[in-house]
Amino acid sequence: MRTLTLFFFFVFATLSTVNAQITKGNWMIGGGANFNFDKSEVTNSNGFTSSSRVTNFRITPVIGYFVNDKFALGLSPFLAFSNPEGSNNNTSSYGAGPFVKYYFLKTENRINLFAQTSYFLAYTKNLSGTGRSSSFEFKTGPVYYFNSSVGLELTLNYKNDNLNNNSGSEGTSNRISFNIGFQVHLEK
Repeated sequence: MRTLTLFFFFVFATLSTVNAQITKGNWMIGGGANFNFDKSEVTNSNGFTSSSRVTNFRITPVIGYFVNDKFALGLSPFLAFSNPEGSNNNTSSYGAGPFVKYYFLKTENRINLFAQTSYFLAYTKNLSGTGRSSSFEFKTGPVYYFNSSVGLELTLNYKNDNLNNNSGSEGTSNRISFNIGFQVHLEK
């Protein structure tokens, strides 16, 4: 426990020497993870519709660049796993997509509010085969800066997935989730 405490102290002490903001020319790196439950409906090529509850876990790193004060563009790859209730047909997926992020309050505020929209292309694999999906995601929430470089984000997310796999199944999934993530802002 003492080693873990010293590690976090060292990380925050090191990062506190970086003097960066959400201003033009700076870089942002970080990411988030979410764990959620949702209900999915899938319609196959025969018109049969089935529904199930699914447990999802997703890790999403991000890298972005501030093209203007408070306005960043970036790329976000991801890795996700899904486990349908009552089935051993687990799904793994990976992909990437661009994002746009905007902060609403002054750049020097310790607490700020932001909105981000993303679009993802993904490839999936499960017992049914492989497939592709595209997703649109919108998230918003506060970010609390521990110092001028490191922020903790708490977000409310809405995500729409359009699914298509090789077995002829298609469907959509809509979900709302709460996420937590870290961002590090690096000065140019």
